[in-house]
Amino acid sequence: MLPIISPFPNEWVTFVVFLLGIFGLIGLSELARTKLNWTPEASRKFVHVLVGMIVLMSPFLFINNGPPVALAIIFIAVNLVAVNSEKLEGMHATKRKSYGTVYFPLAYLILCLFWWDRQITFQVALLLLTFADTAATFAGEWVRNPETYRPWRDEKTIQGNITMALTSALLTGIGTIVFRNLAGLEPMQLQELVPVSLLVAALATIAEAVSKEGSDNLSVPILAAVGYDLFFYSLQHNTMMSLLLWILLSFALAQGAFSLWALSRDGAMGAFILGMFIFGIGGWKFVIPLVLFFVVSSLLSKIAKKSKEERRLSFGKGSQRDVVQVYANGGIPLLITIWWFYEPSDILYFSYLASVAAAAADTWATEIGFFSRVKPRDSVTFRKLESGTSGGITLLGSAGALLG
Repeated sequence: MLPIISPFPNEWVTFVVFLLGIFGLIGLSELARTKLNWTPEASRKFVHVLVGMIVLMSPFLFINNGPPVALAIIFIAVNLVAVNSEKLEGMHATKRKSYGTVYFPLAYLILCLFWWDRQITFQVALLLLTFADTAATFAGEWVRNPETYRPWRDEKTIQGNITMALTSALLTGIGTIVFRNLAGLEPMQLQELVPVSLLVAALATIAEAVSKEGSDNLSVPILAAVGYDLFFYSLQHNTMMSLLLWILLSFALAQGAFSLWALSRDGAMGAFILGMFIFGIGGWKFVIPLVLFFVVSSLLSKIAKKSKEERRLSFGKGSQRDVVQVYANGGIPLLITIWWFYEPSDILYFSYLASVAAAAADTWATEIGFFSRVKPRDSVTFRKLESGTSGGITLLGSAGALLG
């Protein structure tokens, strides 16, 4: 455990001081924006970094996670109202629409609820949330002619990605050394420190690349926390080679699917992360159902591709899946797998199988239903519908759902 250095005997007194301190920083950012002519982007990053540094002190100031949880809930509400009402520009104004200031306290809330007792993981995740994304943003903006690309919805820069990766690796390594020392734990060997830093950096960089409207403020710290814990679990149980093989397999499958146009670029990035966690955590008994679902779904999408694409024009759904479709099908299995990682049980494994089966039923019903020569009917009123209309069912599609 990290040492407690709270100056007040009552945690809720500390909480009030903590809360007032953050509101004071927000006030300072508004003052700097109006009086010193700071750009809204600069003052927003100023608040982001300083608030991050303050919440990094949480484990040193609070024994229980109650006050930090309350703090996170307050700022989720305050920031959501401020973003939607376009108030506090020094904290929220950006060149593009962003809910990053809402995702920040949401990530802090999740970390406080589920990682409070894993304090080194908690701190490393907060380090990345506080500094890595900010460094990537500045790198992308300061380069005169940055190389840009659009992996998903938001435009990113190669320079920003490189900075994100390097900063994340350094923060993970330095944070691990510092916080393990403060907690009284044995220092890690270099051959262990480098791989965990690279793994977390890779996850953080992909999460930042495949983000939308500031969602990386949520995805980066959470994926970093799970990846960090997975590495140390594998280290303690001598399964590091297995983890490496699962990572390579996930990469190969995602790259192969991208090369075959089964996945878009963002879909492949998302699939790699999904596969890495599900395969790395669960092993073969988690791998086989998911791979079977993905392979069969991709094959069904490719069969009679030309005619199916012509029929899909009315509702824009092709055979190449993006990150939204990947997580629409794999998101629940991923969450259940992560839950199983921390609290293994047969019930959770059967829930995982059920979630994959539900995704297969939905996907295969759609794909197989395309071959029906009978017009679909509304699932509620049974009126005839045009092919591809949401809520329509056919006997052939229902058979596909049952097969799934």
